[in-house]
Amino acid sequence: MKKMFFVAIFLLWTTSGIAFELHYRMEYQISGSATSRLLFFFPLRVYYDTAAIIHFKASLQADGKTIFIFENIPCSAYLMRTLGFAGKTLALLTADTHETRDMFFSESILSPWRKKAPEFAEHVKNVKHFRHLLLKHDQDGISFTRDGQGRYGNFSINLETRYVHHPSRTGIYFNVFLMMEDILGIINQRFIPGQGIQAAKEFPSSWNGDWIDFSSALNQLGGRMEKIVRSLVTVEQQFPFQMKFRVNENGPEAVEICGEAFPDVPIWKSFMVREVFRRVRVRLADGALVLDELWVGIRNNKGQGGFGRMQLALIN
Repeated sequence: MKKMFFVAIFLLWTTSGIAFELHYRMEYQISGSATSRLLFFFPLRVYYDTAAIIHFKASLQADGKTIFIFENIPCSAYLMRTLGFAGKTLALLTADTHETRDMFFSESILSPWRKKAPEFAEHVKNVKHFRHLLLKHDQDGISFTRDGQGRYGNFSINLETRYVHHPSRTGIYFNVFLMMEDILGIINQRFIPGQGIQAAKEFPSSWNGDWIDFSSALNQLGGRMEKIVRSLVTVEQQFPFQMKFRVNENGPEAVEICGEAFPDVPIWKSFMVREVFRRVRVRLADGALVLDELWVGIRNNKGQGGFGRMQLALIN
């Protein structure tokens, strides 16, 4: 009965000419850390963490694609990173559309971090907060598309992250919103075995997704993270890998598909892509995306490295 109700509502919207608008919440984060010693004597401590939450409005198109357009950000986006070799100074950069909201946001970030990463927090003697305003220069702000196979494209951004003391500059890369293009590039892969999502009951017990090579996306992402990464690090994934997918749940209203891979593929020096997870949930009545999640873990044999995660979730 519920499935028939959704189908009836969808047909009513499409035949009446009313735009079918959906609303989504996208959350993504990139985090990493490493400790070492230079020339066996000088400590090197590096911590990096950046994240943003964005609300989008979206509409289903006749060709099966969904167009996502920036709506707002519910809280400040941020970048937190240590400065200097010893990591005694922590820089916190925030960006918000509200002039004062990020002033109250800093402690909500720093307090959990001190508990989560005490090996870095105990060495920090000074915290510098660099506040930024997020300015939207045209109607879209950020937009992108997603097709029925799970591939993302047509990314466009017209947001400016401007330091509050503009035209002064911090000298620290703060590309938290531009990084979204690279994250979409990493997740830009097919997750169903050829048939449409409506044929989920006919899917095999498991299947392999596209061949994946993160080299291009990670090099672009690294160049936007930090100047020294752009100049010293070149990612060269030694071999491509595939994710193995399966239907996790197939009910009357939605189908959920999960994929995973544990490639242990070297990408730079001793750092390897250790694990990749993806979970996609699609509504059967109209093919609308309900959830798309991705997790990528990159570490060396000492456990140093980090992760990137993304979640795009329907909120209405």
